[in-house]
Amino acid sequence: MGTTQQMARFITNAQYSDIPEPAVYAAKLCILDSIACAIYGTTRPLGKIITELVDEMGGTPQSRVLGTSIKTNAANAALANGTLGHSEDFDDMGSGGHQAVVLMPVAFALAEELGLNGKDVLTSYLVGFDIFANVALNMGPDHYAKGWHSTSSVGTLGSTAVAAKALGLDEMQTRMAIGLGATQASGLRGNFGTMTKPFHPGRASQSGIIAAKMAGKGYESNPDIMEDRFGYAACLGEQMVQLGNMTRHLGYPWAIMGTGKEVANGIDIKIWPCCGGTHGSNTAIIELLNNHSFSSEDVESVDIITTDNPSCMAPNLRWPKSGLQGKFSTWYTVASLIVDKGRLDLESFTDDSANRPELQSMLERVNITQEETIADRPNRAIGGESWWDVTVNLKNGSQLNTRVPGHGDTYGPYTNIQVIDKFQALAGAVISPSQVDTLLNLVMDLENQSDVVQIMDAATLGLAVKA
Repeated sequence: MGTTQQMARFITNAQYSDIPEPAVYAAKLCILDSIACAIYGTTRPLGKIITELVDEMGGTPQSRVLGTSIKTNAANAALANGTLGHSEDFDDMGSGGHQAVVLMPVAFALAEELGLNGKDVLTSYLVGFDIFANVALNMGPDHYAKGWHSTSSVGTLGSTAVAAKALGLDEMQTRMAIGLGATQASGLRGNFGTMTKPFHPGRASQSGIIAAKMAGKGYESNPDIMEDRFGYAACLGEQMVQLGNMTRHLGYPWAIMGTGKEVANGIDIKIWPCCGGTHGSNTAIIELLNNHSFSSEDVESVDIITTDNPSCMAPNLRWPKSGLQGKFSTWYTVASLIVDKGRLDLESFTDDSANRPELQSMLERVNITQEETIADRPNRAIGGESWWDVTVNLKNGSQLNTRVPGHGDTYGPYTNIQVIDKFQALAGAVISPSQVDTLLNLVMDLENQSDVVQIMDAATLGLAVKA
């Protein structure tokens, strides 16, 4: 049995009863976080553009756009909600990309259209998560290093899985959907630091719905697209792709419960509204600020040595010219944390904040280099090693040093107090306090909801909130 068929069989056979409670709980927190990020995204310039576009596109009023009064077809609603959710780069991360912002829009758009219940939403979401995570893990790090944005290049397969499950496609129809989803897979890292990066998960969400609906109507594709000589793995995979491993652990264990090692990758919810690749250095600076008393005026330079190639890592913009570009600049986030004494929030990424003389001065004093022995190795020989060694050199001659692993600090999927605080702050910027409370309670009780109507009522504008 080939990889495509194995994926399709997992998608069609998975049942809510198969899913352990910790996986359900983690999924609800990630869904909650992604909904809040999408609602807040309506306040941003790119959010206003995408919602205006979707409103102009029209469509059968089946599904709603979060944080607005717009109702359109499921595919367009998913496009908008996926783009909105990634507008601030504040959504969850792990398992090879940003999961919830690709999967949640599909699950909720189709649930609203089809009248699905909360268990249906969670099942389709977690099935999509497993497909996304297991494919991403086995594409190898050289897929991302090549320039593919895996949130969309792999995420389109995850969104297709969500849609196929929600629509109740059979095994062969699901194979056709995977073929249709795979051929739409795209997303280029060259667009990081622009409005186009958030478009990636929006488009991936929309593509999954289109793929599954076409397949459900009988539209055909290559039923073996994952393993074909000119298929997904052959064309998008690099030297480290492991096609045979993509299905080995589907649902065993469920990937959202993972630890980031070997089998399942797990998930984390962001503390800071910027590229996850900055979180390691951010964590190091916070640790040094907490343990030592210094200000930006005291700093001669900051020297960072890391496992990453500074010119190839995701936050690689050396001289950001805007707040948006600052989200993808490790130099910027380090400088901002030092100048603002440990604060790094949404206000840190405005154009006014980015252009402050004191921040620009600090930016010039931050240096990042790759560790010499690692720089000589190809991706396949690094072996997943990841760390940040940060030294703050003070003008008085003192050196402050720390080393932190990988992506640094995040909210884990079970630290619900911080996630709920974040949800209330983001959603509360757009919807009423009563809607915020209602939405929180309904999403955290998602498995007991007979449909998603009340959730969408609470998450949108111009509609009465049901008691």
